[in-house]
Amino acid sequence: MDKKQEELLNRLLGDVKNIEELDKLTDDLKKRGIQSLLEGEMSAHLGYARGEEVQGENRRNGHSSKKIKTESGKLQIEIPRDREGKFDPVTVPKHKSMTAKLESVITLLYAKGMSLSDIVEYMDEIYGQQYSKSQITTITNSLLDSIREWQNRVLDEKYAILWIDGIHYKIREDGQIKSKVCMIVLGVNLAGYQDIIGMYLFEKETAANWATTLNDIKTRGVKDVLFICSDNLAGLDQSVEAVFPQAAHQICVVHQIRNSMKVVEASNRRKVAKDIKLIYTAPNEAEARNRLQDFEEKWGDRYPYIIKSWEKNWDNLTVFLYYPQEIRKLIYTTNIIEGFNAGLRKYTNNKRSFPNDAAAIKSIYLAAMQIQKRWKVKRAGWTKVFSQLCVCFPDRVI
Repeated sequence: MDKKQEELLNRLLGDVKNIEELDKLTDDLKKRGIQSLLEGEMSAHLGYARGEEVQGENRRNGHSSKKIKTESGKLQIEIPRDREGKFDPVTVPKHKSMTAKLESVITLLYAKGMSLSDIVEYMDEIYGQQYSKSQITTITNSLLDSIREWQNRVLDEKYAILWIDGIHYKIREDGQIKSKVCMIVLGVNLAGYQDIIGMYLFEKETAANWATTLNDIKTRGVKDVLFICSDNLAGLDQSVEAVFPQAAHQICVVHQIRNSMKVVEASNRRKVAKDIKLIYTAPNEAEARNRLQDFEEKWGDRYPYIIKSWEKNWDNLTVFLYYPQEIRKLIYTTNIIEGFNAGLRKYTNNKRSFPNDAAAIKSIYLAAMQIQKRWKVKRAGWTKVFSQLCVCFPDRVI
């Protein structure tokens, strides 16, 4: 603070005797400051200052009153007008501009997972604007067209990999709370760019619904997929083969390990996990098979479920072992899409249930857009991955 500013403050505060007088002085200063800014905006708009010679046909035309909300209450401001009615101040926007701004705030709050009641209260406290729950719903419903446009957008013809996974939500339907699944597809195209391909709401996560999802992706322009990575859902292998017959279907190894460890006592978990690791870190499928046999000899009598599960899913569990290390790292697990789903939950978890499907889709879509910057990226080290894909799939990549 320079000397002149300090002298000015001393003069202003010299007669202030209590907090009420300080509040009044603060409001008066704020009001005068806003009025000065508005007058300055009008002078810039007209091209001449008050008291100067009028330039052009447009000129000042009095003032209109408007109440604005501040931290200490409402202030009545006199907003200058021009004869042509073209003055649109930035300091205190007109109703239309303010409405657009407030609606964007409402949409952001909805995306953050705030309830309708909390949004109503927030808008009243912070902006002095009263909305009903139905008005908030109407504003957010304007997103549905954007969601449909996003969901139906044209996709690339080829993808290196699609990760697929479902996330469950509670949704009210016919007077009951039901658990439904949002089935999500995250893909990487041949240029190495990663993005959410689509989100689809279904009653249940089934192989048939995944076939519907993959068929929709196909109708939006996708002609070929090299790999599809998923958890171990019964019948999914047939769905993948029916829609993208050339795609190699990799079951997430991490899911398989978790599933195996569920039946292991705490005292043996470290030993069993170490021996399972020997299987999926094998240099090739043949050696992995030998290590599974070693595991069976050691643990088969105690944990026959683990042996049965690995043998049943063996073909889809070991797809990654047929490819170079760069590709293995890309396809052996669905952890990437699970991370995306965890990001969604941060925004949607505080809503115990949604009133309908549309409300759920709006929240999921807005949450996805909030975290999109972290996911819509180019994969690190893609040059090496792509060079290996060219070697392994010369007729499909190049």
